[in-house]
Amino acid sequence: MERHRAEQEELNEKYKLVLQATGLTPWTWDVGGGLVDCDLSYTSGMEDHSGEHLIVSDEQYYAMIHPDDRERMRAAYADLLAGRNDILQQEYRVIYVQGGYQWAKSFAVIRERDASGSPVQLVGASLQIDVQKRLEQDLREAKEKAEESNRLKSAFLANMSHEIRTPLNAIVGFSSVLADTENEEEKRGYISIIENNNELLLQLIGDILDLSKIEAGTLEFTESDVDLREMFSGIEQSIRLRIPDGHPVDVRFEEPESDYRIRTDPNRLMQVVTNFMTNAIKFTAEGNIRFGYRDRNDGELYFYVSDTGCGIPPEKQRDVFGRFVKLDAFAQGTGLGLSICETIVSKLGGRIGVESVPDEGSTFWLHCLSVPSAKRFYNGFARGSFSSPSENATVFCK
Repeated sequence: MERHRAEQEELNEKYKLVLQATGLTPWTWDVGGGLVDCDLSYTSGMEDHSGEHLIVSDEQYYAMIHPDDRERMRAAYADLLAGRNDILQQEYRVIYVQGGYQWAKSFAVIRERDASGSPVQLVGASLQIDVQKRLEQDLREAKEKAEESNRLKSAFLANMSHEIRTPLNAIVGFSSVLADTENEEEKRGYISIIENNNELLLQLIGDILDLSKIEAGTLEFTESDVDLREMFSGIEQSIRLRIPDGHPVDVRFEEPESDYRIRTDPNRLMQVVTNFMTNAIKFTAEGNIRFGYRDRNDGELYFYVSDTGCGIPPEKQRDVFGRFVKLDAFAQGTGLGLSICETIVSKLGGRIGVESVPDEGSTFWLHCLSVPSAKRFYNGFARGSFSSPSENATVFCK
């Protein structure tokens, strides 16, 4: 007898250690009386609970279960009581004594029956699995992103053959024709075609290289002082040469009243604005393209490129900055330009976006380069540090 008691005490001690290690909540369910007795002694997060036990009615228990899981749990317990299942194992969301809904996993079996064989008591345990559920969700999302990235890259590689071959064929073909052409006007036409395809090919290769650098985390940024008026005037002259023949499109740099000199990476800023302009030309058959920058009196410089092109449907505007996204499958390009622009602007400490109305036009913009005062040098957008005032109405920004 004494030995049996010692063995029972040892078994109970092991039982308690297991409950403490796992954080299980053991419980019994009086089926006839409709009461559930939960032992919270080992339940995680219940340290401040006034008692070790929580006794609730079965309807109170069901009310604590998330509405989306409630009927499923009722059906699971009904199957257990009816003998259709020997054991209950369910995951569901439930409100514990403190806090909101948490994921739990419950196990239950019939412990006792009456003389007629009907269940009178269930015994079971519940385990908090909120952390595991979050990890599972994170893994699912990571898996979906990896699969989507792999799909997009496969589609990108399949498309690259066509995208690169098209300008190459034009360059090779018209170079051969050019060698045998004596008419000067025809020669100029062929040279123009070759130059346009050279630029397209360089842009394609540049996008691919930039994407590789972004993936490797080696995208370079080199700061210097930039005269914005000078930079944008140069962009205006360059872009006007790219307007296709027969497209009545007016390109104009809207010069602000004030001059601005900023401290940033001029090549990257020019890359973003030029990409906006290139897209505007691609989707504007007639009308105008306006671009420039201004201080909107909100402490930031606002850069913009507006066109009167075909516009972008509202449901597609949130996707335009995604990788490999091409709203027009027949337009040349990799679908990487705007994604790269978003990365560049983010690295410069700014924001990027688009406003568009179908059949009326689009405005691509970026907010960047905080402007505290037109009479100060500004050297640190991220750090918020200022150097001494300048006599010139000049702003240095990062």
